[in-house]
Formats: sequence, C-alpha cells, structure tokens
Amino acid sequence: MLDRVRECMARAMKLDAVTAGSLTAETTAAQVPAWTSVNHLSLILELEKTFNVRFDNNEIISLGNVAAILERLAAKGVE
Repeated sequence: MLDRVRECMARAMKLDAVTAGSLTAETTAAQVPAWTSVNHLSLILELEKTFNVRFDNNEIISLGNVAAILERLAAKGVE
C-alpha cells in the first residue's frame, strides 16, 4: 500500500521519482516542502480516487504524515 500512497503523493504534489521513492511511513508533511495546504487537499482527492474511499473533515486534518494515511486507509479496509 505504501507504494500506491507514494504514487498518489507524486501525482498530487508533482514530486519527481527520487523524492517520491524516498517517502517512508515515517515521513511527515513538514519534511516535504511540496506538502502545502493546497497540495494536502489534492492528495486527499487523489487518495479518495485511487483507493475508492472517502475521508471526513476530521480525518483530513489528521492526515499530516504517511503513517496516518496508511492507518486510515487500513481502517477503511484498504489492503
């Protein structure tokens, strides 16, 4: 699932392959300069489209790191 999240992040934030490939479960928004508030919303939309899920407002706010994204996706039954 991490690889698919990386792909979503690369598309939403227009990251190059090297940057996208360096993202880990420990990566936070503060560590990725392209992870702005606008790109955060683009990422949420990309994740929803890719994984066919919906995030509520509280979830959107809490998804400020890759680990949280992976946890929420798993909680929604994504494997």
